[in-house]
Amino acid sequence: VARINVTPVKSLRLHHPEEIELVADGAREDRRFLLVDADRRLYNGKRDTTLCRTSASWDPGSRQLELTLPDGTTVGGEVGPGDASVVDVYGRRLRGRIVAGPWADALSDLVGRSLTLVERDDGGWATDDRPASLVSRASLDTIDGDGRRFRMLLELEGVAAHEEDTWRNRRVRVGEATLLVGDPTPRCAVPSASPDTGVRDRDVLRELIEKRGPVEGEACMGVYAEVLEPGLVRVGDALELV
Repeated sequence: VARINVTPVKSLRLHHPEEIELVADGAREDRRFLLVDADRRLYNGKRDTTLCRTSASWDPGSRQLELTLPDGTTVGGEVGPGDASVVDVYGRRLRGRIVAGPWADALSDLVGRSLTLVERDDGGWATDDRPASLVSRASLDTIDGDGRRFRMLLELEGVAAHEEDTWRNRRVRVGEATLLVGDPTPRCAVPSASPDTGVRDRDVLRELIEKRGPVEGEACMGVYAEVLEPGLVRVGDALELV
């Protein structure tokens, strides 16, 4: 494991901890919060790549959430109980609770539209189609080398380019956890934006198609995974095919 990528608020700037606890719904506390617009539609990086200019820190013990906006302003406080809500996340009904407080107002002012912050319940995930994802650094190097663009959970070293695609339906042991590798991950337009500025500076979908061709008709990078056995995963842990 070369790097871990998580964030407490979906689509905001990534964090790179030295270890995570993997549970059935992915890395614990990863994407604990997500944003919806006035029409109750998910508001994420696909709709606004500049969200990555804001970072978030979250302490689940004290339930303190703090946002650092692009101008350096911080907004924080304790997240209290909220009204129940259901958000459609890539065709899944994700249950959660509306978060009252200053965070949504700050982000609404930043993007110029009314947003609501939702805290997801345990038992669901607000990542992509599956709760975990893997990509090799060699795969990334075929077009860019910066895994932050793709926002996948685990980046791996010592694996050949796109070798992870050959693990479909196989179990892998990484750290204390066991994963079941799934399908290749279709990419959207988000990797074409700089992970630092959110400004589109590449055409990554075109580059993927040119460099490796379509995978099952789509531009893909990395693979999805399910968590079969929970456990800690640390930077430097070995990955073993079971």
